[in-house]
Amino acid sequence: MKKVSIIVPVYNEEATIVRCIDSLLAQTYSLLEILVIDDGSCDKTRILLEQYGGQIVLLFQQHRGVASARNAGLLRATGDFILFVDGDDYLEQNCVEQVLQKQQKVDADIVRFSYRLLYPDGHIEEPLSYFQEEQLLLKGAFCKNIYPYFLSSIRFNSVWATLYKRELLAGVVFPVHMRTAEDAAFSLEAYTRAQSVLLVTDIHYFYMQTPTGLSKQGLHLLEKVWCNLWLLKYILNKLDAWGMDSLFNRLKVYIRPLWLLFSKCKSRRRR
Repeated sequence: MKKVSIIVPVYNEEATIVRCIDSLLAQTYSLLEILVIDDGSCDKTRILLEQYGGQIVLLFQQHRGVASARNAGLLRATGDFILFVDGDDYLEQNCVEQVLQKQQKVDADIVRFSYRLLYPDGHIEEPLSYFQEEQLLLKGAFCKNIYPYFLSSIRFNSVWATLYKRELLAGVVFPVHMRTAEDAAFSLEAYTRAQSVLLVTDIHYFYMQTPTGLSKQGLHLLEKVWCNLWLLKYILNKLDAWGMDSLFNRLKVYIRPLWLLFSKCKSRRRR
């Protein structure tokens, strides 16, 4: 059996952390390493986590942000695969087992699966996916089916709802100077290294749609702008490696922040 390391960064998540950890311990796949990194919580999060004893690997650090917490988890992980779960989210009971079964049929470097949005009032949206059917993408198809989305959308930005081969991530870290879009910078490197990506539609990650979690904390506008400028630099540096370095693609990268802002405003109006 292959071991899966689940990395959970947490900060002041006393209201949701028990649901998260319980969903991981209830997985039908048993060979798991659950690494929980408490990023300096000042509520009851630590007390709740300590009650799990040896069922989880519990790490503590001063408050440095989600990038630092995830990096700490990566350093301690010993599994064959890596799965990131935010402390206010949770997984379906058979999520890990199903993802691994599909991964091992095709030996994909990355498996990206679908998700459902949760709201504080208990409402759960229907399953959401950026792709219509299950498909295996090989390296030659990335220039059409993966890389373009980094230029103008957030389709592959997040690291949750994604299973990675740990060997693929050797030396890859989250940039600690970025408090937002750090997952996009990490994903850029992971998808650049990957030789195959499996897109799955029938396995679900439950994502809490609130600003309270460590990866969802509100930031000042100027800090968001600064982090997204850093992300532009990361994307521009990848264009040549992807064989996509053209004036048109560079223009798409430069207008990316405006497009994302427009999309976010449009989404808010619909809700």
